[in-house]
Amino acid sequence: MKKTLAIFISIVFAFGMCACGQQKKSTAAAKTLPTIIDTTEYVLYQNIFMNEIGSDYEGKAVTKKGTFTTIHDEFNNVTRYYVWGYNDQTKCCDWQWELHFKDIPKLPANGSLVEAVGTFTADEKSLDGYWIDDAKLTVKKEYNGPECDVDLTSMGGTLERVQLINIQQHPEKFEGDNIYVYGRVYSPTSIQHPYYDNTWTQEFSTTDTTPATGTVVIVSGILKNGIITESKVSETNQY
Repeated sequence: MKKTLAIFISIVFAFGMCACGQQKKSTAAAKTLPTIIDTTEYVLYQNIFMNEIGSDYEGKAVTKKGTFTTIHDEFNNVTRYYVWGYNDQTKCCDWQWELHFKDIPKLPANGSLVEAVGTFTADEKSLDGYWIDDAKLTVKKEYNGPECDVDLTSMGGTLERVQLINIQQHPEKFEGDNIYVYGRVYSPTSIQHPYYDNTWTQEFSTTDTTPATGTVVIVSGILKNGIITESKVSETNQY
């Protein structure tokens, strides 16, 4: 299943060619999701995972600055940690590096801006075959995000899809969870990927008036049988 899930990340990426106790914290938390625009990281990500040159970087010390988030990987029954960012201002294409901690530190809130340092390492336990091992985090900007069980609004489009695949394939594991997710309105009761057609859809039920088709929204509610119920739907220009 891990290999299958890793392929999903590669497919979405192709669409776009598309720490511990030493953490340093900022004095104020951001209310808008902090994100990094870094085309160099995007090109490097493409070369490593699409052009398969990861072996050229194995064992090298790396520093990555981006948005921190976590994935609930129910295919492998683990939590995965990432630092991610966008290619450019369009925000249609993103990059993401998986982090591996020797000992799980006190972690910042999902959506916080961080700097991660560690060693680029090949490992079959990682989702895509490589991760930043023995990662240490410095918090550049805390994020004051929504209080919920699963926050997909703290992820770029690629990781959001991976998390949704987990939810849709294992709905019983997320039953009753409070969730926040973003996307374009596809129908009065569903949203789809914020940029690409025919990538994913997510059903919801709401008493709100759903905005027009194509509007980017955040949907929040309670997961029941894989459907987001008791939903609130709000327009956003954050993605």
